[in-house]
Amino acid sequence: MNIQQIISTPWFLEKDHIIEKLETSRDGLDTAETESRKKMYGANAMTNKQGVNVASIIAHQFTSPLIFILIIAAVLTGVLQEWIDTAVILFAIFINAGLGFYQEYRAETTLSALTSYVKERTHVIRNGSEQEMDPKELVPGDIIPLRYGSRVPADARIIESTNLRIDEAILTGESLSVSKSNERLDESTVIAERSNMAHAGTLVVDGFGMGVITHTGNHTELGKIADLVSSTKRAKTPLQKGVAKLSWFIFSLLLLIVGGIFLLGISSGIPVLEMMMISIAVAVGSVPEALPITLTVILSVGAYAIAQKKGIVRNLASTETLGSTTLIMTDKTGTLTQADMKLVGIYTTKDIAHHTPDLQNIHDLTLNKEQKDILSHALYSITVTSSHDTQGNLVFEGRPFEKNIANTAQKHDLDISPLISKTNHFIIPFNSTNKFSVAKSHTDYIIMGAPDILIDRSNLAQTDREHMHTWIQTMSESGYRLLALGKQQATKNIETPEDTKDIQIMGILAFHDPIRPEVPKAVSDIEKRGVRVIMITGDLPGTAIAVAKELGWSIAPDQIITGADIKSSSDETLLDLLPTIRIFARVTPEDKLRIGMLYQKLGETVAMTGDGVNDSPALKAMNIGISLGSASDVAKSAADLVLLDDNFKTISSTITEGRKILTNIQKTFVYLLSNSLDEMLVITGSILFAIPIPLSALQIIWVNLATGSLPALAFAFDEDLDAKTISTTRRKPREIFTSETKFLITVIGVLTSVILFILYYVLLKVGIDVSVAKSIFFVCFALYILVIAFSFRSLHLPLFSYNPFSNKKLNYSILIGIGLTFMAVTVPFFQNIFEIELFPLRYSWIIVVWLIGNILLVEAAKWWFRHKLHKHQLASN
Repeated sequence: MNIQQIISTPWFLEKDHIIEKLETSRDGLDTAETESRKKMYGANAMTNKQGVNVASIIAHQFTSPLIFILIIAAVLTGVLQEWIDTAVILFAIFINAGLGFYQEYRAETTLSALTSYVKERTHVIRNGSEQEMDPKELVPGDIIPLRYGSRVPADARIIESTNLRIDEAILTGESLSVSKSNERLDESTVIAERSNMAHAGTLVVDGFGMGVITHTGNHTELGKIADLVSSTKRAKTPLQKGVAKLSWFIFSLLLLIVGGIFLLGISSGIPVLEMMMISIAVAVGSVPEALPITLTVILSVGAYAIAQKKGIVRNLASTETLGSTTLIMTDKTGTLTQADMKLVGIYTTKDIAHHTPDLQNIHDLTLNKEQKDILSHALYSITVTSSHDTQGNLVFEGRPFEKNIANTAQKHDLDISPLISKTNHFIIPFNSTNKFSVAKSHTDYIIMGAPDILIDRSNLAQTDREHMHTWIQTMSESGYRLLALGKQQATKNIETPEDTKDIQIMGILAFHDPIRPEVPKAVSDIEKRGVRVIMITGDLPGTAIAVAKELGWSIAPDQIITGADIKSSSDETLLDLLPTIRIFARVTPEDKLRIGMLYQKLGETVAMTGDGVNDSPALKAMNIGISLGSASDVAKSAADLVLLDDNFKTISSTITEGRKILTNIQKTFVYLLSNSLDEMLVITGSILFAIPIPLSALQIIWVNLATGSLPALAFAFDEDLDAKTISTTRRKPREIFTSETKFLITVIGVLTSVILFILYYVLLKVGIDVSVAKSIFFVCFALYILVIAFSFRSLHLPLFSYNPFSNKKLNYSILIGIGLTFMAVTVPFFQNIFEIELFPLRYSWIIVVWLIGNILLVEAAKWWFRHKLHKHQLASN
């Protein structure tokens, strides 16, 4: 019998009936029954369907069409017993796969390690006594105590409750804790209102209770959300889309071209085996072998740089997405603000009656006698725990606003015995229905809660009530959370909420969740880069607007929308509204997912911050999900980027790094693809003009991988020289394949390839020996690819406008490439392998002129595009 499937609505059953159904008792399960249920239900742990799968990560490295071409080439050279060619091609394949696997695996295991640092323990009643154990050992039917500060280890039906309150923000997004009872509820009760259930992952913040476990592992509500995350498709990054599109285009084009060249050669009388090797050479030459390796290194270096800025990148390709981001959906609490409700003002009824709120000096908390009296009475209405630190100082723990009340009282030397002696006693605990609590002091009942509720139950005159309501509205719209404090004489007992009337209002406590000091500048920096930032929060519009003002935003009425408006609007209506909205208030996790997907429909590259389990589906569906380091494990698993320091400034830093990564990727694409046509045009031209083919497959692989790839790898460490030349106001996502990159790849690629063939053809026609001409051609071919790397350090700026030698790794890579090239033509061992010889020094001037000419060609292409762009901008203005 599977209890977890039979008991689908435990909140609908009476507490004694649920114990009977689960075949347990208040003394707990015995050892034999526990072992039997562990075998039936397994460990109380969420099975991660998307865990670190080594085989999947390895297989992913071989899914690129570019790798397909190299694999086919390796197989064919192996069949033809060209073992050196085969070995070099396989080396290129496995270097790329190894680098890719290493970085992806390290990112996944790093996050897993973060979650393993904390080893939780839980308490359970078994064999009639309380025991401590690993939460994984729990089974349905176990009886668990629910105490202040404990994390609920599994879904449980509450059977006993004394002032029990649980923080369910991780599950529902509700910032206020929820009062719990053991009363039966309707079968249709939604999860946020199941007051007789304690759910896995939530936190007990007050009182005491007992629960019987009904569901464990993936059967809990938390587990169901984790399953939803697993089934949510992760959005592909712009880099993944661009590379996939390019790879399949190259793959398809090569099949046609190589097939055509093979048939052309056969028809010209070239032997089949020789033509097959030539075709392999064309295929290998046209594939930018260094591209997958270089992209992996660029992304890995970027991920490391982001890690240095306290960001963990889980998905390697996401490092580039940061550079493409056009819109950030950010939560308010904990991301923009400190998530610490500080007590910043105490106001007597006299203050409120005669003054409007002084918002300039509200944070200057200097207390008079009446304010201290209000604070002393408030101590009866809070629940905190106390302990002493290593220096002997008294430290309070509890909910932020309660802890701040206690700390303020201690700071002003008030009598804190109500906290230390635990004499405060709640008659009526706070809940979302009553919105106030009632506690008993020595002489009075102390009532604390929502100001509007207490005012309506007070003994104030109507005019005073109206004035206080206006005052409260002004404060609330300025972003302050308010708690009213009142008292009622103990001459008549208070047993139910209805007994609270004719309350004497003592005053109002004002709390403020301060904005993080680094956030305004960080947001401003992001917006200067052309990235739009919007706030999306579950708080009231007034609170959100107040935070926006602290950010320096000026919010018009039509720039804010609430969750209620979103639910009542069609997608078509929202698509028209979204470009003008800056604040989304009172939204649910479902609203966040819908809003983000609609922004994607508008062409935005969307990044979203989130920390709760309920944010996880949206985090995964966005182009890049950003989770806080203090977030739930499920949220971190769904995110692409985890901020270890919970700092919005880190997002700004990672976007800067992402822009640099994107720029370096663009350099790499232009650099590698612009010379990928060389071999194809030279070999095809040689067949058409019936002259000896100048390059072998091995020579092509050597140049592409051993020399040409080194500068490309060095681009991973390059600075973003073009950062100041790119417009920061444009709203279009930054792409890899811009009109500029396509222009440079095409113009430079075609011109250098044609001129390269002309060079070889002329060398032969002027009577230079074929072997010497091939050697000169080989050196020209290898070296020009190296030296033009200096020009490609910037796709916008002319070479003379920046220091071409400031990237030391690029300098070293070019020197190594030059050394390897000359080693191939001077060392006898390599001369034999590459079938090449040293040419006479009198031909060196050809190489010098060739190299200078290619640098000038690249600079001319860059100037031509800048000139066209400038003319276009003038025309558009």
